[in-house]
Amino acid sequence: MPETRYVRAGDAEIAYQTIGSGPVDLVWAYGMLTHLEVKWEEPSLAAMLRELSRFSRLILFDRRGCGLSDRGDRHLSPTLEERVEDVVAVLDAVGSQQASFFGVSEGCGLAALFASMHPERTHRLVLYGGISRLLRDAEHPWGVMDAAAYDAAFAPVFRQWGTLEGAAAMVGLVAPSAAGDRDYLAWFARQQRLSLSRDAVVRFMATVVAYDLDAVFPSVHVPTLVLHRSGDTVVPLSSPRRLASRIPGARLVELPGTDHLPYVGDSASVVEAVRAFLGAAIARAPASSRLVTLLVTDARTPAAVALVRRHVRRMDGAEVTSPSGEELVWFDSATRALRCAMGALRAAHAQGIELRAVVHAGECEVGRGSVDGAPVVVPTALLRQAPAGRVLATATVRDIVPGSDITLTDPWRVRLPGTGGVLTVTTAAAGETLSAGGVGGGGGHGGGAERVFRKDGEYWTLAFEGRTVRLRDSKGMADLMTLLAAPGRERHVLDLVAGTPGTSAVHAALHRSAPQPVIDAQARGRYRQRLAEVDEALGGSDVDTVVSARLLEEKDWLLRELTAAYGLGDRARAVPDEVERARKAVYRRVADALRRVEQAHPGLGRHLRCSVHTGVYCSYDPERDLAWTTGRQDPQTD
Repeated sequence: MPETRYVRAGDAEIAYQTIGSGPVDLVWAYGMLTHLEVKWEEPSLAAMLRELSRFSRLILFDRRGCGLSDRGDRHLSPTLEERVEDVVAVLDAVGSQQASFFGVSEGCGLAALFASMHPERTHRLVLYGGISRLLRDAEHPWGVMDAAAYDAAFAPVFRQWGTLEGAAAMVGLVAPSAAGDRDYLAWFARQQRLSLSRDAVVRFMATVVAYDLDAVFPSVHVPTLVLHRSGDTVVPLSSPRRLASRIPGARLVELPGTDHLPYVGDSASVVEAVRAFLGAAIARAPASSRLVTLLVTDARTPAAVALVRRHVRRMDGAEVTSPSGEELVWFDSATRALRCAMGALRAAHAQGIELRAVVHAGECEVGRGSVDGAPVVVPTALLRQAPAGRVLATATVRDIVPGSDITLTDPWRVRLPGTGGVLTVTTAAAGETLSAGGVGGGGGHGGGAERVFRKDGEYWTLAFEGRTVRLRDSKGMADLMTLLAAPGRERHVLDLVAGTPGTSAVHAALHRSAPQPVIDAQARGRYRQRLAEVDEALGGSDVDTVVSARLLEEKDWLLRELTAAYGLGDRARAVPDEVERARKAVYRRVADALRRVEQAHPGLGRHLRCSVHTGVYCSYDPERDLAWTTGRQDPQTD
């Protein structure tokens, strides 16, 4: 991931990155979601960004109000002119006198407006999945959807923003081919949470739906390419066709596919169309001799191929072709190659697809899109002997993965025609490895280690990543168990306090509680006084690491309380007092439990701090699908 930097634009600090050193400056104008660093966590998006940077200096930025750029109420409804000036500030900061733009979805409007306002600084435009107006009505028949369709499509997204359900609702709209990929959904939910808060996204979209760029497009006088996937599930073909007709000299290219997001599905065709339009040459990397791990499968049907490609993308593999035309995948890590293979076989089995795979390691000549050398023939030849539902791995692979918690068993020897000798081959069963917690969407913690968060009398048994500890009982431990029992599900704090999931306790409290200030004036004064004392203590030169960590945690809590209690203009917020008391109680006891867990089991503590979210609604949202033994049956309905 490239370094994130900042530049001042008006009253906002704008976060930006650059990657690549090609002859063309290319600005990616994102659509709604932006978070520069989270985007690099999704392999398919990271791969597309890297491909674009092979022929350009790619310039990325977070729009004001989102991600790593300045956020807050005053930045939630920026005008398009303000956003254009943000881009000008970024271009000035990186020393770009003229740039091309890759506008995506709603970002097409920003790219077009920039070109019309600053034609001297615009080289070319590529508009992908573009719209001039989101809402359609009698006065604006060129809109994408009417108000009823908009509400039906986006209400579930806004209602469950940042959860797996909210991610699934949006991915089903914008990237249907990835809708069944649990790892992708978990990442997408994280991107939602870190890009915009639940309240902010509704207010932000209220501005987006008001944009109408139809009158702007005729004033664009730079070469423009309009790209669109013919089966786009969000934007109908009528929208890009209108864009192309409104922009003088624009050329429309329709690509096959249904995904609105350019990096999902056949992203290579999008990248190639952009490269060809910009007239940029790809910097070819010379072939290099190196130790690589090769994977082959017998995926032949479109469904099987798509399934394997999802796992290859997840594990950062690269599809290559041998000199004889055989298709393989190479990895620079044998562990990732095995996890990719086993995850793909597990997913195939769940879909009723029969699949087999072979993994082999050796020294090869690796170039862009090609691989050559004696080891290349081994996995393809061995695939013919692989049983269905199994991953075969050669002894070379087995000997370099000890310590990875992946076990390869049942060694046997085989002579393969054309390989020049006898090979030792081992076997791994996808189902057996998955029970160890580690492949594909299942988790990454292998070795048969069970994940346990269970109360045994006055103690709790916690097992994670092969390590088991016992801790004394506390209320916060029970809260954590409730959240871990149902990943992705939100629990109201009143339910956690009552110890019985459901809405009856919540509704009863809301009906009997009159709105009260979150904190009174006296408490507010004490909080601010203590905040000043903490800041003074942190500024001392003799503060050790442990005390500093505790002070920072206390400061974080104080800031949370004050932020929750006061809004714009120092206006006190009001909530039902019973709900607020419950929120504070749950936060304190969960924070205490997390401290105790982290002291006894640092690995589990780090995982929970990243995955457990508290507030009026609390949840456990791991980045990957993890199953826990909690020692109780969790209700399936709220």
